[in-house]
Amino acid sequence: MADNPAGKRRLPSLARGPVAGDVAADVAGDPDASTDFIGLAILILALVALGVFVSWSWAFIVTFIVFMIFMHEMGHYLTARWTGMKVTEFFIGFGPRLWSFRGGETTFGVKAIPGGAYVRIIGMNNLDVVPPGDEHRTYRVKSFPRRLLVVSAGSAMHFLLAIALLFIVLLVYGLPTDDDRWSVSAVSDRSAAAELGIEPGDEIVSIDGIEITDFAQFGEIVTARGAQEVGVVYRRGSETLTGTVTLGSRLTPEGAAAINGLLPRDRILSVEGVDVSGWDEVAAAVGDRTGEPLQIIVDPVGGSELLVVDEAVVSRLLPAEVAASGFFGVGPRRYREPSGIVDGVIGAIRGFGSYTRAVLVGMGELVAGGGLQGFVSDTLTGDIDSPAEQVSSSVASEREVAIRSQDARDPDEQRIISIYGAAQLGAQLTDDGFDAVLIFLAGLNISIGLINLIPLPPFDGGHAAVAIYERIRSIGGRTHRVDYAKLLPVAYGVVVLLVGVGLIAVFRDIVDPINL
Repeated sequence: MADNPAGKRRLPSLARGPVAGDVAADVAGDPDASTDFIGLAILILALVALGVFVSWSWAFIVTFIVFMIFMHEMGHYLTARWTGMKVTEFFIGFGPRLWSFRGGETTFGVKAIPGGAYVRIIGMNNLDVVPPGDEHRTYRVKSFPRRLLVVSAGSAMHFLLAIALLFIVLLVYGLPTDDDRWSVSAVSDRSAAAELGIEPGDEIVSIDGIEITDFAQFGEIVTARGAQEVGVVYRRGSETLTGTVTLGSRLTPEGAAAINGLLPRDRILSVEGVDVSGWDEVAAAVGDRTGEPLQIIVDPVGGSELLVVDEAVVSRLLPAEVAASGFFGVGPRRYREPSGIVDGVIGAIRGFGSYTRAVLVGMGELVAGGGLQGFVSDTLTGDIDSPAEQVSSSVASEREVAIRSQDARDPDEQRIISIYGAAQLGAQLTDDGFDAVLIFLAGLNISIGLINLIPLPPFDGGHAAVAIYERIRSIGGRTHRVDYAKLLPVAYGVVVLLVGVGLIAVFRDIVDPINL
């Protein structure tokens, strides 16, 4: 929970997993509510425009993030009211007021800058001047359990949302079954599967006369049959279909290392204007021009559009079984069995525990392992491209995502992401199914909940740490209250750090987006 000397609390933006940024300093605030709906209408139209002109996936993710922030503040609001504290404002966003209304003694509304949210609880500290008649309803005079409940309610709300989302996933989608059955989750463009007409939801029964038992076995069969014609039997609902197709081939790490400008899992489609479908045809098209610059057209790993590499150099022609492997072009989705209500609740709680441990480990590595320092230095120095010794400068910028995904020295999981980056990731995950989006949002809630428990002002955990410290110092009967004037330098320092890292995260997410 974040506040300033006037007693306003603010929810920071996301940072790793979540981010940084709590810059709005809306200290005074106009207590008069505005009933002008023009500002609210503009926000709703902006959200609809996002869905129409960008994607409805983006609109959904943005809406949920706003809802998530709202629920965080609702946790503080409800517990503050329940414990007898006075709440004068509840706003989504900061800056100029767009729309608001009065409900009892609280003004609710929306402001122009979507950087978070806040509720104003009077008397959050000794610097907040309160009329004498309201002193008995201030945060600072309430008992330790009540204060601790109020400051922790925001994170608790995130944790409850995470458990609810995981419960929905288990209840509707369930867990993978014990057997190895799978169906097609996605089909790659310009692949043998696409040529054959395979669709998501189809089940591959056999290939080249061999019955398919699991996806790993399927992969082994395909890998060994690059550029070969095979028969495929697949099932779509109750209908069994058959077809014949020539499998594609893609470069192995050894094959990619022999061609400057290409990467493992690239598929070569043309060499110097000659269409090729397998490594033997690639070798024939290259002929005796090893060591010379060649124009090669590839279907690149990590991309959706064909890529022309104008100065690719083939250093040596390896044997086909070394340079390339077979490629069919489908992804697997294991069959899942929905859980019952009781099993769903138990599974959601266990899943929450597992995700929490993973986030805590990630946060520890980010701080203690040098991840934060590396993220900031790489972004500020412009060293955001992974090593690209094998990629020509003309294509390096287009292929950075693909290179990074294969380079263990620069993993995306060590990055900090902004609200923009979180929305971008959530929108990408819609291609993997709505369950993937729900799991991502559950993890996002857990991350934000834990971030807000950091025991430094202006985080909620900072208020909790102060309350605990005051409680310990008050043992013996003499009430002790912390002078917040002494904490202001710490709070301002943390805010400056959050703003700085947040701006860097937004910049990084724009120029170097994470691609799943």
